[in-house]
Amino acid sequence: MSCLLSLGLLGCSATAVEPTRTAVAITLAEQTATRPAPTPTVTNTFTPPPTITTIPTDTPAAIPSPTHLPATETATSTPLSTSIPTIPIVTATATTPPPLPTPQGVYSWTLKVPILMYHYISVPPEDADKYRLDLSVSPADFHDQMAYLAENGYETIDLYDLSQAITAKKELPEKPVIITLDDGYKDNYENAFPILQEFGHKATFFVVTEYIDKGFEEYMTWEMVEELASAGMRIEPHSKTHPDLSGQERDYIIYEVLGSQESIAAHIGYTPRYFCYPGGRYDDTTLEIISELDFWGAVTTAGGQWHGFNDRYEWSRMRMRNTTALIEFADFVSPGDTIAGKSPEG
Repeated sequence: MSCLLSLGLLGCSATAVEPTRTAVAITLAEQTATRPAPTPTVTNTFTPPPTITTIPTDTPAAIPSPTHLPATETATSTPLSTSIPTIPIVTATATTPPPLPTPQGVYSWTLKVPILMYHYISVPPEDADKYRLDLSVSPADFHDQMAYLAENGYETIDLYDLSQAITAKKELPEKPVIITLDDGYKDNYENAFPILQEFGHKATFFVVTEYIDKGFEEYMTWEMVEELASAGMRIEPHSKTHPDLSGQERDYIIYEVLGSQESIAAHIGYTPRYFCYPGGRYDDTTLEIISELDFWGAVTTAGGQWHGFNDRYEWSRMRMRNTTALIEFADFVSPGDTIAGKSPEG
């Protein structure tokens, strides 16, 4: 059995100390951030990834304002500088594919696709705090989980596939699953990447770009990120500095969201289209900006497996923990009913 596929990134292990609330004006056409200035006017000038070549050329529909989801507990990260650097200008060359598909007619179609949320893929140190322990999955357990998927007929897809399926533009495999890894830890490259390749799985890596820019030891380098992208993995933004985005001024949110999107585009050659809220924290202003910047979807840290077009900026995920046993993992990914609601064509 197969189900129709549609369009449209959970919690992070760290919440950065909030930088000085200095107004930042963003000029999207120039793709730079300057300080200070009046509240920016956001225009959708960025292009989706060129590798998604099967997306129809439908015009995106107006995006409703989703409701706010509760924040989840996250660890405190290494303090960051309060200065706001200039966002690098995107120099990568990419072609312009069509926009996000629009669902057809009256729309209430949702799909059940487990989106798995990982953080560290390593054995935590002996002095690890409760957050580090909870967010860690050992390489051995990760290997067993990836083997289970391969041996039981699961096929890994990405968020671009999900968006196309939700809008009835693409057909999903019988047992789809999406793998996401948050924050951009170095062990994602050293431990998770080889295991994913061993079983032919693909995954989405949500990275905190300034951690990479500053060369933080625990995080990947841009060379590692580029290698992941070249191997078919998806690289998507998780902000520049991993702050709590709720209650912030528009300028600041745009700087964090657009800045991370631009940095990734400069390294992988196309504009990423999915966002992961740092610590799962955001508000209505954040949702408005994600929409205005023409993101196709965003993921939270809330638990759940059902995803639709109207809630595409608040897609839920299943958190993988240090204590997640294989039998529990099998239950998480069990397909069961995979379609609910009315077909986009119905």
